[in-house]
Amino acid sequence: EQVENKYVTIEQLNKLGWSDITDEQVEDLNYSLKKYDITTPERIRHFLSQCSHESGLGIWTQELASGDDYEYREDLGNIYQGDGPRYKGAGYIQLTGRSNYQRFADEMSDPKIMDGVDYVSKNYPWSSAGSWWNANGMNQIIDSGASVKQVTRRVNGGYNGLAEREKYYQRSEELFGN
Repeated sequence: EQVENKYVTIEQLNKLGWSDITDEQVEDLNYSLKKYDITTPERIRHFLSQCSHESGLGIWTQELASGDDYEYREDLGNIYQGDGPRYKGAGYIQLTGRSNYQRFADEMSDPKIMDGVDYVSKNYPWSSAGSWWNANGMNQIIDSGASVKQVTRRVNGGYNGLAEREKYYQRSEELFGN
Protein backbone atom coordinates (compact mmCIF):
# COMPACT_ATOMS: atom_id res chain seq x y z
CA GLU A 1 0.00 0.00 0.00
CA GLN A 2 1.41 3.39 -1.01
CA VAL A 3 1.68 5.87 1.83
CA GLU A 4 1.22 9.48 0.81
CA ASN A 5 2.86 10.98 3.88
CA LYS A 6 6.51 10.07 4.22
CA TYR A 7 7.43 10.35 7.86
CA VAL A 8 10.92 8.95 7.25
CA THR A 9 13.05 9.00 4.10
CA ILE A 10 15.94 6.85 2.88
CA GLU A 11 18.21 9.86 3.42
CA GLN A 12 17.19 10.15 7.07
CA LEU A 13 17.76 6.43 7.65
CA ASN A 14 21.19 6.75 6.02
CA LYS A 15 22.07 9.63 8.37
CA LEU A 16 20.99 7.46 11.28
CA GLY A 17 23.46 4.80 10.10
CA TRP A 18 21.34 2.45 7.99
CA SER A 19 22.58 1.38 4.55
CA ASP A 20 21.35 -0.57 1.51
CA ILE A 21 17.76 0.55 2.11
CA THR A 22 15.22 -0.19 -0.60
CA ASP A 23 12.17 1.84 -1.56
CA GLU A 24 10.03 -1.14 -0.45
CA GLN A 25 11.58 -1.04 3.03
CA VAL A 26 10.86 2.67 3.36
CA GLU A 27 7.29 2.07 2.17
CA ASP A 28 6.89 -0.64 4.84
CA LEU A 29 8.33 1.72 7.46
CA ASN A 30 6.04 4.62 6.57
CA TYR A 31 3.03 2.31 6.27
CA SER A 32 3.82 0.99 9.78
CA LEU A 33 4.30 4.43 11.27
CA LYS A 34 0.90 5.48 9.94
CA LYS A 35 -0.90 2.21 10.78
CA TYR A 36 0.34 2.17 14.38
CA ASP A 37 0.17 5.96 14.88
CA ILE A 38 3.92 6.32 15.45
CA THR A 39 3.65 9.77 13.94
CA THR A 40 4.90 12.35 16.44
CA PRO A 41 8.59 13.27 16.34
CA GLU A 42 9.08 11.78 19.83
CA ARG A 43 7.40 8.48 18.93
CA ILE A 44 9.41 8.23 15.69
CA ARG A 45 12.70 8.95 17.50
CA HIS A 46 12.09 6.24 20.10
CA PHE A 47 10.84 3.71 17.55
CA LEU A 48 13.80 4.22 15.22
CA SER A 49 16.40 4.22 18.00
CA GLN A 50 15.07 0.92 19.39
CA CYS A 51 14.77 -0.69 15.94
CA SER A 52 18.25 0.53 15.01
CA HIS A 53 19.81 -1.22 17.99
CA GLU A 54 17.66 -4.34 17.88
CA SER A 55 18.41 -4.96 14.19
CA GLY A 56 22.02 -3.77 14.01
CA LEU A 57 20.86 -0.88 11.77
CA GLY A 58 18.73 -3.20 9.64
CA ILE A 59 21.24 -6.03 9.27
CA TRP A 60 19.24 -8.58 11.27
CA THR A 61 15.61 -9.15 10.43
CA GLN A 62 15.34 -12.24 12.58
CA GLU A 63 16.66 -13.51 15.87
CA LEU A 64 20.12 -15.08 15.60
CA ALA A 65 19.40 -17.86 18.12
CA SER A 66 17.69 -21.05 16.92
CA GLY A 67 14.42 -20.45 18.75
CA ASP A 68 14.68 -23.79 20.56
CA ASP A 69 14.41 -21.93 23.88
CA TYR A 70 10.84 -20.95 22.91
CA GLU A 71 9.69 -24.52 22.31
CA TYR A 72 6.47 -25.29 24.22
CA ARG A 73 6.40 -21.81 25.82
CA GLU A 74 2.68 -21.55 26.45
CA ASP A 75 3.02 -17.86 27.40
CA LEU A 76 3.96 -17.28 23.74
CA GLY A 77 1.28 -19.62 22.41
CA ASN A 78 3.90 -22.14 21.31
CA ILE A 79 1.96 -25.35 21.87
CA TYR A 80 3.08 -27.52 18.94
CA GLN A 81 6.40 -29.16 18.27
CA GLY A 82 8.54 -26.82 16.14
CA ASP A 83 6.72 -23.63 17.19
CA GLY A 84 9.84 -22.30 18.96
CA PRO A 85 12.06 -22.14 15.86
CA ARG A 86 9.16 -21.32 13.50
CA TYR A 87 7.96 -18.36 15.58
CA LYS A 88 11.28 -17.07 16.91
CA GLY A 89 11.92 -13.33 16.82
CA ALA A 90 11.26 -11.66 13.45
CA GLY A 91 11.45 -8.06 12.33
CA TYR A 92 13.34 -5.04 13.60
CA ILE A 93 11.82 -5.52 17.05
CA GLN A 94 11.63 -9.24 17.48
CA LEU A 95 8.02 -10.39 17.24
CA THR A 96 8.10 -13.78 19.00
CA GLY A 97 5.66 -16.63 19.55
CA ARG A 98 2.72 -18.26 17.78
CA SER A 99 0.12 -16.07 19.52
CA ASN A 100 1.91 -12.83 18.54
CA TYR A 101 2.31 -14.05 14.95
CA GLN A 102 -1.40 -14.91 14.86
CA ARG A 103 -2.38 -11.46 16.14
CA PHE A 104 -0.10 -9.90 13.51
CA ALA A 105 -1.49 -12.15 10.73
CA ASP A 106 -5.00 -11.03 11.69
CA GLU A 107 -3.96 -7.34 11.74
CA MET A 108 -2.36 -7.59 8.30
CA SER A 109 -5.02 -9.94 6.85
CA ASP A 110 -2.17 -12.15 5.63
CA PRO A 111 -2.43 -15.82 6.64
CA LYS A 112 1.04 -16.50 5.17
CA ILE A 113 2.48 -14.78 8.26
CA MET A 114 1.77 -18.07 10.04
CA ASP A 115 4.39 -19.70 7.78
CA GLY A 116 6.81 -18.23 10.30
CA VAL A 117 9.98 -16.28 10.85
CA ASP A 118 11.41 -16.36 7.32
CA TYR A 119 8.25 -14.92 5.75
CA VAL A 120 7.80 -12.21 8.39
CA SER A 121 11.45 -11.17 8.45
CA LYS A 122 11.53 -10.86 4.66
CA ASN A 123 8.15 -9.19 4.10
CA TYR A 124 7.31 -7.29 7.28
CA PRO A 125 10.43 -6.22 9.20
CA TRP A 126 8.97 -2.80 10.05
CA SER A 127 5.29 -3.75 10.27
CA SER A 128 5.99 -6.57 12.71
CA ALA A 129 7.96 -4.09 14.85
CA GLY A 130 5.06 -1.63 14.67
CA SER A 131 2.63 -4.35 15.65
CA TRP A 132 4.73 -5.24 18.71
CA TRP A 133 5.03 -1.52 19.55
CA ASN A 134 1.27 -1.08 19.37
CA ALA A 135 0.42 -4.26 21.31
CA ASN A 136 2.73 -3.15 24.12
CA GLY A 137 1.31 0.35 24.45
CA MET A 138 4.59 2.04 23.56
CA ASN A 139 3.02 5.25 22.19
CA GLN A 140 1.28 5.86 25.53
CA ILE A 141 4.54 5.26 27.43
CA ILE A 142 6.38 7.73 25.20
CA ASP A 143 3.58 10.30 25.37
CA SER A 144 3.91 10.20 29.17
CA GLY A 145 7.54 11.31 28.84
CA ALA A 146 9.46 8.02 29.04
CA SER A 147 13.24 8.17 28.76
CA VAL A 148 15.31 6.03 26.41
CA LYS A 149 16.22 3.94 29.47
CA GLN A 150 12.54 3.34 30.31
CA VAL A 151 11.68 2.49 26.69
CA THR A 152 14.70 0.15 26.48
CA ARG A 153 13.57 -1.70 29.61
CA ARG A 154 10.17 -2.28 28.01
CA VAL A 155 11.59 -3.39 24.65
CA ASN A 156 14.52 -5.42 25.95
CA GLY A 157 13.42 -6.56 29.40
CA GLY A 158 16.67 -5.03 30.67
CA TYR A 159 19.16 -2.43 29.57
CA ASN A 160 21.10 -4.34 26.92
CA GLY A 161 22.68 -1.86 24.50
CA LEU A 162 21.40 1.21 26.38
CA ALA A 163 24.34 3.45 25.38
CA GLU A 164 23.89 2.57 21.71
CA ARG A 165 20.12 3.10 21.89
CA GLU A 166 20.74 6.51 23.47
CA LYS A 167 23.23 7.35 20.70
CA TYR A 168 20.65 6.51 18.01
CA TYR A 169 18.04 8.53 19.87
CA GLN A 170 20.34 11.58 19.99
CA ARG A 171 21.08 11.20 16.28
CA SER A 172 17.37 10.97 15.53
CA GLU A 173 16.71 14.17 17.52
CA GLU A 174 18.68 16.07 14.86
CA LEU A 175 16.70 14.35 12.07
CA PHE A 176 13.18 14.49 13.51
CA GLY A 177 12.72 17.80 15.27
CA ASN A 178 9.60 18.94 17.03
